[in-house]
Amino acid sequence: MEEEGNINSEPIIPNLDDFSIAIRKGVRKCTKHLIQKFAGYSSLKPSFKAFTTTLDKEQIPSTVDEALKHPKWRKVVEEEINALENNGTWTITYLPQGKKPVGCKWIFAVKYNSDGSVQRYKARLVAKGYTQTYEIDYTETFAPVAKLNIVRVLLSLAVNSNWKLHQLDVKNAFLNGKLEEEVYMKIPLGLRSIERDQKVCKLNRSLYGLKQSPRA
Repeated sequence: MEEEGNINSEPIIPNLDDFSIAIRKGVRKCTKHLIQKFAGYSSLKPSFKAFTTTLDKEQIPSTVDEALKHPKWRKVVEEEINALENNGTWTITYLPQGKKPVGCKWIFAVKYNSDGSVQRYKARLVAKGYTQTYEIDYTETFAPVAKLNIVRVLLSLAVNSNWKLHQLDVKNAFLNGKLEEEVYMKIPLGLRSIERDQKVCKLNRSLYGLKQSPRA
């Protein structure tokens, strides 16, 4: 009878052939057709070179306070507010008890022409839809849009049938939708002097950033 402690303690070496080892794939690299030969700044036409060099010349404000200090940006802020008010987007009222308003912020951008000149300055008021609560200030969010395949079929028909295509841009497109839910928003900066601590904007129409705006 063997004494306790005389058990063979030699390590057991497994057979590596019994295991499937994943070999790391190498990084694909093409040396025959370099991307620099087909795409790059040097291959652009002079007009596009002029366009790309002017993209960072205009300083875009990060806050509305900064924008209101410059006449060109103050003008577009006032134009956006006037468009919202003329469209009846909101009604200034007191916040009902138990309701919580969503926040809002200003987004600024610059649109350029193909030659690099400034086409127009843009200011857009966006609601902070991520603060909305389901079944309280929004329900349905589904919005039917055209699939890419449908667009391709349309373009193919236009080419084969020799149709003329026209493109248009609807300014403040989201503002055409009427809200069914009761949504309140904080008064945006840049609006006329109002008692901000007591009043809010009751949204009558959809606004950029709201979860139900695409559907509306």
